[in-house]
Amino acid sequence: MSSLILYLAVTIVGYLIGSKLKNTGISLPWIGRLQTGVIVILVFLMGSRIGANEEIIGSLDSIGLISFVYTIIVMGMTCLAFTAARRLLGFDRYGIRQASGQRQAGPGREDGSGKPQINSMTILIVAFVALGVVSGYLFLPDGFIAWTGLLLTICLCILLVLIGIDIGTEGTLAANFRNAGWRVILFPFVSMAAMFAGSVLAALILPIGLQDSICVGSGLGWYSLAPAMLAEYSTEVSAISFMHNVFREIIGILLIPMVARRIGYIESFSLPGSPSMDVCLPVVERATSGDVAVYSFINGAVLSASVPVLVSIVMNI
Repeated sequence: MSSLILYLAVTIVGYLIGSKLKNTGISLPWIGRLQTGVIVILVFLMGSRIGANEEIIGSLDSIGLISFVYTIIVMGMTCLAFTAARRLLGFDRYGIRQASGQRQAGPGREDGSGKPQINSMTILIVAFVALGVVSGYLFLPDGFIAWTGLLLTICLCILLVLIGIDIGTEGTLAANFRNAGWRVILFPFVSMAAMFAGSVLAALILPIGLQDSICVGSGLGWYSLAPAMLAEYSTEVSAISFMHNVFREIIGILLIPMVARRIGYIESFSLPGSPSMDVCLPVVERATSGDVAVYSFINGAVLSASVPVLVSIVMNI
């Protein structure tokens, strides 16, 4: 619970700093690059812990398979839950409230090739976690590995401060919430409920305990934060969490246009979880509409804010 208080506190501090900077008109064009640098260090440290654990390395194939099947279960459950919630709340398949009498002319936009592009950040993350695994397995000393827990905590705090600053300087989050309407706020909670249901189902099917399964799902697609928080709980669960969250983002990017076209606009941003507010947002916008992109942003923002809370609570039960 102390870690939860720490993570929330540093995020709030970052937000207050960002709000102050916004009021003074000071811009921070370098903050995105700094976030990228911290994330790279973070995932390298996580990878080194995985590589230094011989038990994890010996079962890496099975962990990858568990993570993939787990991802399919959770994403499928979330998409079904969003369809039920969308209809219950009165949204049509184009994300428009039926009571408004407005209709979308046709399916959403896609890029010229019709194929979504995997974000370069995803490639960078996967590359550095692989480098960390190899380094931890081959040559990093045990003394360094012993310090990775503290280093992970420091990097997490820095990252959360930067995220808070980013939100504060942007200054549009509250406006987006107001413009979208109260019903849209329910979708992130539908996503969390579906995650819990999918985690229970996965625990019944896969060789993973119920608490561990919920810990993995509580990352909600945030592959840089949740696995780092879970590293002290269990290196194996941290590894499954990382692979699951990476799978969820990549599969989400690939499936968003198809789900938007064949099932519904709102269902499309249910797939990736928290990345629906950043990495996957351009794909959602091209495949749906500007209004649905706002819903996607809100969904990702609420889920991202919930990750440190959910992960901390579940792993301390």
